[in-house]
Amino acid sequence: MAVSFNLSTFCIALTLLCWWLLLPLLSPSVDEFQEFLSRHSFNSSRKWILATLANEAYIPLVNLFVARLSSLQIQNLIVFCIDPYIYDYCMSHHIPAWRVTDLPNFLPFWQNILQHINHRRAFSAGNIEFVSLTQLKYLVFYSVISYNFDILFSDPDILWIQNPIPYIQQEEHGRPADILIQTDRMYPHQSLFSSMNTGFLYIRSHCGTQLLLRIMMQQMYKQYPIVSQQRSFNRVLCRTGPFWYSKRVATNTCLTFLEPDHTFLSCIGVNTKGLRDFRYLSAQIVTQVFDPEMFPHGAHTLLGNMRWIDISLPKDNIVFHSDAMIIHYNWIRGVVNKTEKISQALAYSGLHFPME
Repeated sequence: MAVSFNLSTFCIALTLLCWWLLLPLLSPSVDEFQEFLSRHSFNSSRKWILATLANEAYIPLVNLFVARLSSLQIQNLIVFCIDPYIYDYCMSHHIPAWRVTDLPNFLPFWQNILQHINHRRAFSAGNIEFVSLTQLKYLVFYSVISYNFDILFSDPDILWIQNPIPYIQQEEHGRPADILIQTDRMYPHQSLFSSMNTGFLYIRSHCGTQLLLRIMMQQMYKQYPIVSQQRSFNRVLCRTGPFWYSKRVATNTCLTFLEPDHTFLSCIGVNTKGLRDFRYLSAQIVTQVFDPEMFPHGAHTLLGNMRWIDISLPKDNIVFHSDAMIIHYNWIRGVVNKTEKISQALAYSGLHFPME
């Protein structure tokens, strides 16, 4: 009996050893999400991706967005899909796509958020469905930058007049900004930081921006579903709070200092063993707001003069400001209306794009 037991034990041990030795050959050598990002990233001095977020209701806008990017010879857009219907649509139309439920940081909290989203509806600002949808941006941002990829995020209701990528990627004198973001300010006398818009932003991936997103998500957890992602974003960036403070160093630039957590210290290579107080350390984030004339949003005016396209005017008066890179149609409600106005703008302005 003892011999039999020892033999069976030996066989089990041998099987486990063989499985352990063969595991590297049977498993993918690179994380699937990381491989996906690498496959659809842009070739430059830094690894970065272009992304948007949508559900089934936004398919018409995604179509316009992809077509306009194609006319600008930009093919690398990744659509992060809230529901399986838009994912299947993207797959059938050869649009790079990833399910938000398959993101590496998808925790039970995010599943609770998804339950509030009707995949067939586009949502108006303020209701719980809109708040839930915008909170998923945090999940997308953090998942991408935690894999050391920068992200340029654009809502699908943004019309790219010109290719803004060369402008965004150019290196400024001194330290480049960690976050470049659009402003939603209404009037020229208001601060550019009065209402930053996460519908169009660029985030550089490093230990500090990853810490920033963790702090923002912690604040979001506490405030959900009362405060939208954009408001919670604004409560941290270029503001002062329990774990951060900020100072403005220019009309369009601010510095935010963040109290580090253990993940940040590990990321920068600090051994926290035996370190009782690390509050004297801080992460610094440089935020720069885009010029509102070059990156206007829906309510942007300059003393009543439409320096960018105004879709309410007759078609002969529809013009683009020569410096405008994008226009965010966030002040028009409804996917049908947004799609119609963007299509009209493309047709009236002479911008062309291929459509099947």
